[in-house]
Amino acid sequence: MALDTTMGWLRDARNADGSWDVSGVEGISAVSLRTTGAADPPSLVIRPWHQPSAVVSLREFSNNAFNHHHGIQSTERFGTGTDPDGDGFVDEMTRADVTAVSVWQATLPVPGRVIPSDPDLADAVWQGEQLFAQIGCGGCHLPQLELDNWGWIYTEPNPFNPPGNLQVGEAPEFQVNLNAKVLPQPRLINEKNQRTVVPAYTDLKLHDITGGPDDPNRETLNMHFAAGSEEFFAGNSRFLTKRLWGAASMPPYFHHGLFTTLREAVLAHAGEAQTVTDAFNALSDIEQDMIIEFLKSLQILPRGTKALVIDDQGRPRQWPPPGNN
Repeated sequence: MALDTTMGWLRDARNADGSWDVSGVEGISAVSLRTTGAADPPSLVIRPWHQPSAVVSLREFSNNAFNHHHGIQSTERFGTGTDPDGDGFVDEMTRADVTAVSVWQATLPVPGRVIPSDPDLADAVWQGEQLFAQIGCGGCHLPQLELDNWGWIYTEPNPFNPPGNLQVGEAPEFQVNLNAKVLPQPRLINEKNQRTVVPAYTDLKLHDITGGPDDPNRETLNMHFAAGSEEFFAGNSRFLTKRLWGAASMPPYFHHGLFTTLREAVLAHAGEAQTVTDAFNALSDIEQDMIIEFLKSLQILPRGTKALVIDDQGRPRQWPPPGNN
């Protein structure tokens, strides 16, 4: 009943009366820490979707998005023969539809790197990558996570789907091997019987990256708590470490999407990240530019790309550059 400490989380513990002590657990949302007593351990489930770390699975993400943003209600959440929003349409999205949407998202090509063919710019990217690590950005934006071989099999119903989403046993299990060669490329390289490196640039933890109650980058409401509660109105300053792979292709930036440049997002980091921001500000202008050039290389690759690293002409590119492995 504990998360791997190599990921930076601390283990939960028992109190003398058998109740659960989660005071030492770091970086997990309040929902995953809830417990009503000794017989109800906290789930400690990582919720990797939404910047406040509110959603646990692609299926939950899809059900929420279709309902909230498109006015489309799924039968698995609202029942068959119903018209929850009164628009005159019933059974707007079947559970098979939600499965298809979820599997499609799970099988999308992974982001990669685009390295300029100009040697000076390529060198700036490489130097920026080193500076990114040196000033401490990689403390939260971990350059890589490791995935065991079992992690390649995506299933629906997913065992982590929360109530309101299709549950295990309610439908036949559908499996897809995310390493299958028939899926859109590029894909992560999976060596047999070896761990696979996932260059997502995240620790999947929540961090306070704001400068206090008056920081405009805080959220006014904390959606992890019941509407109207004291905690709900206290606001939220803890956000999931942004997955930087593909970041340059996905503006606007920061957890609220209010910044148009990567530099704005870097400079807005405060709170737990303040020392790293100070280190960035202490760099020379050209060193800061190198870090930005590195971040600009983290892109979603053009359709049909086979290699994970290409140059700006779409040709496969060796990276790290020769002599720097």
